Amino acid sequence: MVEPLRRRLRRRGLENLTSMAGLLPAPLLLGGLRGLSHFVRYTTYERRTLANLELALGPATSSAERRRLAALVRRHAARQFAEWLRLSRGAPPSGPRAGRGAWIEDAVALDDSVALLDEQVARGRGGIIVTAHIGNWELLCARLRRRGHRGAVVGLERPRDSTSRWLAEMRRGYGVETLPQRTNPRNLLRVLADGGVLGILCDLEVRRLAGEFLPFFGRPALTMTAPAALARAARIPLLPARCVAPEGGSYRLAFDEPLATDATLPRSERAGELMGRLNRRFEAWIRDTPEQWAWHQHRWRTKPEELAAIPLAGR
Repeated sequence: MVEPLRRRLRRRGLENLTSMAGLLPAPLLLGGLRGLSHFVRYTTYERRTLANLELALGPATSSAERRRLAALVRRHAARQFAEWLRLSRGAPPSGPRAGRGAWIEDAVALDDSVALLDEQVARGRGGIIVTAHIGNWELLCARLRRRGHRGAVVGLERPRDSTSRWLAEMRRGYGVETLPQRTNPRNLLRVLADGGVLGILCDLEVRRLAGEFLPFFGRPALTMTAPAALARAARIPLLPARCVAPEGGSYRLAFDEPLATDATLPRSERAGELMGRLNRRFEAWIRDTPEQWAWHQHRWRTKPEELAAIPLAGR
């Protein structure tokens, strides 16, 4: 089937911007993108951002404060996109063009807590990194690859969306493969069995995947349970990690304490309990740096009564 026109135009725009990123100095590229980001104020993305800010933060913020925060969200998104464009022109950490990615090591400082990942991988069962759409998750992945960790990320793959292919090509450029969300779980377990690292973004609402409605900012949010199932099958904990830039400064990549399945609970409750703890961890991160989370996403779109009426095959 032919890709929709708007997606083809988006892909063409990405290709042109990628070429420009190789010609413009980084500060000039960032300045241009931040200028363009002002136009987002007139789109559905801005309206959804403001609605989600009100829903999550509610009476703790005024309308003026939420508008100010939305402006900071746009500003950070421009920075993030500029960094993605640089990543798209990168190279794996080994090989003749390895120097093209050296800037990643300067852009992201590693917290001492990265030892938690090293220790887990050293046990020979691989590691499952769970993170959210906060800070710059692509830089998180690229920085760990530069450090020597190998593996893959689980990402959204649409058959008629060249944007998702652009993202997969960007990751492949700096040495990381993308496995689609619909991939056979055996492929994920194989990465772990080989001692590799899997990266999963867990703060999305994905109706076609197994999930439970769990509290997120005090409201039920459809939460994928696949990470918990994967951790149980591999007999390893989840490793929460974030790559954020406090107060808009330099990025710092840090790990929180591992989250393990509570084996004392009934089997039917274990996945939901583990993912509930992860949701609370994400909440704390977002409150620390609210301007760096993707507030435009449909996090609370689906209601429990709506999903119950939809057959799994139709999700």
